[in-house]
Amino acid sequence: MRTDSQRNRLRPLVGGVVAVALAATLSGCSAADQPDTAALRSALVSGDFSHVRLAGATAKQAGTEYSAIVAGLGKITPTVEISAPKVEDDHATSRIRWSWPVAGTENWTYTSTVRSTKKGGTWSVDWAPSVVEPSLVAGGVLRRATQAPPRADILGADGTALITDRPVVTFGIDKSKVTPAVAATSAAALAKLVGVDAKGFVASVKSGGAQQFVEAITYRKAEVPASAADLSGIPGALAVPGSRQLGPARGFAGPVLGTVGPVTAEIMQKHPGIYTSTDSVGLSGLEQRYDGQLRGTPGVTISLVPESGDATDLFTAQPKPGEPLKTTLDEHLQTIAEAALHDIGPASALVALRPSDGAILAAANGPGTGSFDAALNGQVPPGSTFKMFDTLALLRAGLTADSTVDCTAKAVVDGYTFVNDADYPASAIGRIPLKTAIGHSCNTAMINARDKLGDVTSAAQTLGFGIGRTPGVDSFPGRIPAGGSATEAAAAVIGQGKVLASPLAMAAGIASIQAGHTVVAGLLPSQPATVPSEVKPLTAAEAAQLRLIFRQPVLDGTAVGLKTVPGAPVIAKTGTAEFEQGGKTQVHAWMVAAQGDLAVAVFVDTGHSGADTAGPIVKRFLTAAQR
Repeated sequence: MRTDSQRNRLRPLVGGVVAVALAATLSGCSAADQPDTAALRSALVSGDFSHVRLAGATAKQAGTEYSAIVAGLGKITPTVEISAPKVEDDHATSRIRWSWPVAGTENWTYTSTVRSTKKGGTWSVDWAPSVVEPSLVAGGVLRRATQAPPRADILGADGTALITDRPVVTFGIDKSKVTPAVAATSAAALAKLVGVDAKGFVASVKSGGAQQFVEAITYRKAEVPASAADLSGIPGALAVPGSRQLGPARGFAGPVLGTVGPVTAEIMQKHPGIYTSTDSVGLSGLEQRYDGQLRGTPGVTISLVPESGDATDLFTAQPKPGEPLKTTLDEHLQTIAEAALHDIGPASALVALRPSDGAILAAANGPGTGSFDAALNGQVPPGSTFKMFDTLALLRAGLTADSTVDCTAKAVVDGYTFVNDADYPASAIGRIPLKTAIGHSCNTAMINARDKLGDVTSAAQTLGFGIGRTPGVDSFPGRIPAGGSATEAAAAVIGQGKVLASPLAMAAGIASIQAGHTVVAGLLPSQPATVPSEVKPLTAAEAAQLRLIFRQPVLDGTAVGLKTVPGAPVIAKTGTAEFEQGGKTQVHAWMVAAQGDLAVAVFVDTGHSGADTAGPIVKRFLTAAQR
């Protein structure tokens, strides 16, 4: 025997054939003796009434009226459930339960009633606007209005807001205030004052709508040029105060943190019903990846708008602010990282990690990099910085810092000749200690020792290279090619050929040596990075030898420029990777270094060498970081 609660669970409103069949059984009549609620349900979801027998309107009329009623709700699809009809003679009544996804996870839910009439043995639905919403009468429609919540900030490691609302001033021409001819003349004058291309802005003003405010440029309030302080002599020109989500300085961690701007048609098409044309959204970086968290849930008001008279609110959901996104970035270190790259012409990047826990403290991209995030996503041969991994592999093969290796003037592999850098000292040719070979970056020593290297990929993974992307962030962990010719394998040993790395991956390598354990970088404290179980741990003895060996470039080698950096001892490795461009041999310049609980990798797309091009940048950064 069923309990009362069990019987109650059999009573919810349900739609479709099951509901109709159940009603038929209970009333003692067949499904054919009732209105076709399944067809009506389909029509109320799709707006197509062609399969519904109607009374009081044709299918086309009902479809047109329905579309007009719901158009103001946006491109959203309701969930519709229709109860089994209650039949009395030639009349039937059903309850319709509507649920519209109008406010994020909060739905607008209500019920309406539909009546049907049987004539000549056939049931027809009595169409009326009240079928859609009980209060509707002919001519009335539904409208959705949204209220944007305050966008949440992106925070630094200490909770300081990195990206937050900051005051701005937007300059432009209000075409509603002037004639078209005057608008064009004013546009040219305003462009000169605010520093934008006059020809392009005049064209934008001419093509804009007659009542449009055409934006020329937006400045941070503190950066408005003095020339734009007085616009009184330019008809139609306006300076509109406002606020935008911005970093503490122009371009601050831009490719990593991302930007916020007006929603695009492409985004709206990809996410129907989520955005309105006036919304602001994350367009790149973390702002885009975590847009849902940061933007919060817009407030929504659903109103019934009659053909005449005042609108009536039917449903309201209050806006819910976004949730801040905390990162590990250090505002001070990020600022000095960007300052260190400020005057670098080619594409460049700098990544700084905290070796003790892998936190990304700075991820900067130089002006030559554009909007691409080379710091975390670059894929470039790392040159001799790759020797960090060779060295660990040789230690695991039984060598020590003082073991001798064969540094020859050249090494020939399958007819291809490998040589050392043009600045390599002649005094360091011959049988030399491993630490000396690393100190002066002897290419041939690594190539000649390649048969002893064993599993370089495993050694690289121990030092955090190639073992997985940074959680929750777009990044490139590095890649070592498998197989290939003997020449390709020899090139890989010195970080060239098909070996690819990002500054982030190389920073993890030197950080692992400094920390004495495998470092996997992380940017979001909420998504901590972990070391895969298959990675072979770094032993204390290996770490001690590595720190001894990579101190040598600073003491008397290619990174000697760092010798005067104040503070704790610095370990480092330079890298120079050749590539062909436009028929000329160019080089990627690299340097990795660590001091105390700070590790850094610098990459410059084209330069003279790692020592000469990347080295001064590392020195500036490490020196400034101590202040």
